[in-house]
Amino acid sequence: MSSRVKILFGIITVIIFTIILHSVGLLKPIESFLRVALNYSSKITYHWTLETRGRPEVFSSPAELQEAYETLSVQCLDYQKSAAEAVLLADENKALREQLRFFARAKLYQIGADVIGKNLEPAGNTLILNRGLSDGLFKGQPVIAGEGILIGKIVQVEDGTAMVQLINDGQSKVAATLLNHERSLGIVEGGHGLSVRMGFIPQNEAVAIGDMVVTSGLESGMPRGLLIGVVEAVEKEAYEPFQKAVITPLVSLSGLTVVSVITTTTPTLDHV
Repeated sequence: MSSRVKILFGIITVIIFTIILHSVGLLKPIESFLRVALNYSSKITYHWTLETRGRPEVFSSPAELQEAYETLSVQCLDYQKSAAEAVLLADENKALREQLRFFARAKLYQIGADVIGKNLEPAGNTLILNRGLSDGLFKGQPVIAGEGILIGKIVQVEDGTAMVQLINDGQSKVAATLLNHERSLGIVEGGHGLSVRMGFIPQNEAVAIGDMVVTSGLESGMPRGLLIGVVEAVEKEAYEPFQKAVITPLVSLSGLTVVSVITTTTPTLDHV
């Protein structure tokens, strides 16, 4: 008999003998010992794995589990608040950079301001700024967002605050130019906070959807070329001397947080 056959025969004999001993219960003490040893080693290995990841997640009571859950919930809420603050800060920084680039190109002066409130009335739409008379603001100054986008004018000033009448306010009027072939002149008016239209455009001048509208510079204190919006639709009726264009503003007037007020004098560093 070859050695390989002998080894195989021996292995089979041991297996059969072990099965017989197990079936009659003679191996129970050894099996119990091995089971306890295996469980203990598994527990040690599991706890060691948890400790390598951080604090062991072992709770001795339901109260301890509840406390851990509440702590984790608070930490999660703090993280969400921090993430939201980071997003808002990034948006404000982006808006400030855009406005600074515009003033650097246009060689105009500006006073930066934060929006601290908003008045929504049936016939109006205004913002409240954290700048006022003490900062050099006065009635009639243009207010912009982004890179030279007109959002309105200062209509009321107090010592530390000012009110901005947005271009979609029912009382707002801005002298404007349509960047079409004729460079049509007209007046951009608000529609009770719901719309912006440019009126007094002669009927014989072509107006197309997508045409840009800018300030004409024909009113006191308002620079020429500030962006207002883009033509969304044309309202033209027969036998009327003028046509109107519905304007879509280039910035959301409802989500403003940081703006700039155009001024004719150099502001101090505290007012920038």
